[in-house]
Amino acid sequence: MKRAIVPLAALAIFLLNILLNSPLFYPGEFPFRGSIEGGYASMARFIWEHPNPWGWNPLWYCGLPTQFLYVPLIPYTAAGLAHLTHIDPAYAHRLITSFATCAGPVAVFFFVLYFLGRDRWTWALTVAIAYSVFSPSYGLFPQVEKDRGIVQLPWRIQVLAKYGEGPHNFGLALTPLALLALWRAGMTKRIFLAAILLALIPLANWLSAFSLAICCVLLLFAAWGEPGFKLRPPLAAAGLAYLLAAFWITPSFIQIVAFNWPADSFGYSFHVKQAYLLCALAAGIVVLRFAARRASFYLRFILMAAFAFGLITTAYYVYGIDTIPESRRYALEFELFLILALGEGLRLALASKDQTIRMCAFGSAAVMLIVGLPQLWAYVMQPRDKWKPVPPETTVERKLADWLAAQHPTGRIFASGGLRFRLNSWYDLPQVGGGFETGLRDRKPLDVAFRIRTGKSLHPELEELGVEYLVVHGPKSREYYRDFHAAIPDAPVFQLEDDRIYRFAAAPVTLDFRAHSTGTAEQRIAAAVSALAWLSMMVLWRRSRHSGSTPTR
Repeated sequence: MKRAIVPLAALAIFLLNILLNSPLFYPGEFPFRGSIEGGYASMARFIWEHPNPWGWNPLWYCGLPTQFLYVPLIPYTAAGLAHLTHIDPAYAHRLITSFATCAGPVAVFFFVLYFLGRDRWTWALTVAIAYSVFSPSYGLFPQVEKDRGIVQLPWRIQVLAKYGEGPHNFGLALTPLALLALWRAGMTKRIFLAAILLALIPLANWLSAFSLAICCVLLLFAAWGEPGFKLRPPLAAAGLAYLLAAFWITPSFIQIVAFNWPADSFGYSFHVKQAYLLCALAAGIVVLRFAARRASFYLRFILMAAFAFGLITTAYYVYGIDTIPESRRYALEFELFLILALGEGLRLALASKDQTIRMCAFGSAAVMLIVGLPQLWAYVMQPRDKWKPVPPETTVERKLADWLAAQHPTGRIFASGGLRFRLNSWYDLPQVGGGFETGLRDRKPLDVAFRIRTGKSLHPELEELGVEYLVVHGPKSREYYRDFHAAIPDAPVFQLEDDRIYRFAAAPVTLDFRAHSTGTAEQRIAAAVSALAWLSMMVLWRRSRHSGSTPTR
């Protein structure tokens, strides 16, 4: 029975998250219309129909290579699930990201359990449940509280349901396991599991990869001087991880995404304020590292991580400064490490022999529980039907897409607002927009689209892009992103409420899905390197199992 306690506790955490977030597992469209999930669903549908990683997608941004659609793990997994189960690829994407999000607290449970020991499984369970139901961001940042919406959800669930942050949640769920594997690599020289997990996260989400890199640096710094910890195995695991992922994350892919990312992060730029904040970040981490040198590695590391992501997030929400691109999105990592740090701090205080410290711990726990009780009560007791998905056919975006598909257009669609994310999750209609601008090698369609939406140009630009139909959402539209502000002198060919579609003369567009189907020389070399790395890793792993030893490289 003792052996079954840990897996039963992990299963209980997982089932609790599924029960509390059951609407995540229904097909359809969430009532939150600002979601970009449709863009990820479009990727899954495209891969489902055209799985060649060296192919060409003529549907987005006037055409781009398949490699630059996004990183491949979730779209290809969703496409594979759709093939096996015959479900819609969009629903397959929903299921994969939702299950990963609900499994995140389970990963936290095992992370805490490893460092505290199996005899403290109840404390690991407590921390995992707290992570499941509480969200400190609502109390710390007024902007987050204002963004709560129609239901009370933990922030990690809120950004998934309301904004479509599935890949980020997927990477976040893997992060505690990757960090645990990296720590074990330094202690045991077993690098293979660490390498696989370190490769999977960048293949799932770019932002999670960046936060993982921050965590890895902090982990190595926190582990510096720790008895038994060796630096070379974790570095070897990181190097092997890149070789395993290099088939997609080539040097040119990294270069393009890295240079596009600031521009797509609301025009991020590095100035004096950012330099000061990064210096404060580095100084704070160094101070924490040496101030907590007598503490356990576990406490030292989670304190450093909570401080790092806390500073990044707080600087944005309190002072409006992006320390790094898209600083607001690291609130998920901040909540993770803050709850871990608070949990460990309370555990140590309650275990103290000093009665005053114990009383302070009880008081602090009581205050946090009282403050979080309204959030907990609303989350647990609210009707799930309030945010249950509705049939796509009832949404204005789907009705507009159905009309466009019925016209059998030969030119491109200029879909403004959120329709550009969802359009290709339903139909193979070529459009000017898309869903992952950071991967664009040619940003001309993006720049021209901006000039059209803002009224700086219209007919010449539409003709240049081959636009046959233009979709405009008026100020009273039910569509969330009403970002078209130009005046159209022509009469619409279709109108639904405050949404209008205009038609223009355009040359036919050829949909060539097989362009560049052999890949570039860089892609072929990277694929060969990755294949060799995977093969070598499997051979070395099998040899190590037979010999009883574990090589470091």
